[in-house]
Amino acid sequence: MAFRLEVPCALYAAMLEQARAELPNECCGLLAGTVEGGVGRVVARYPLVNELASPVEFTGEARGQFEACRDMRRQGIEELAVYHSHPTTAPLPSRKDRKRNYSENVVNLIISLAGPEPVVRGWWLTATDFREAEWKIIE
Repeated sequence: MAFRLEVPCALYAAMLEQARAELPNECCGLLAGTVEGGVGRVVARYPLVNELASPVEFTGEARGQFEACRDMRRQGIEELAVYHSHPTTAPLPSRKDRKRNYSENVVNLIISLAGPEPVVRGWWLTATDFREAEWKIIE
């Protein structure tokens, strides 16, 4: 189920802040909202602890994921995207990112901190392939 993702400016800024704060390690988190008419509108962000504490890979801590899913159910929203950072590389899905992808129905946002300014790209991932996702920042 492909959709165009819309991320509010404040939640986008919070993702970038988390990515910078967790350097030199990768950060990770979830974005949730609703999908209507082919548009996924994000209304909530769930920062997660990278239990690997690694600069080259991430795994969201299970308790945080459980709490995020419980809150999504309570609010009647669904997971729309997973985000994580690449502290020193481009915002392209790695082999590990594709292999560990648990759902082909969510956008994967990758935040690159390799340059002077963050660069974020979105992807639809499968275990063997990836294609760019349509997304934008909204007010």
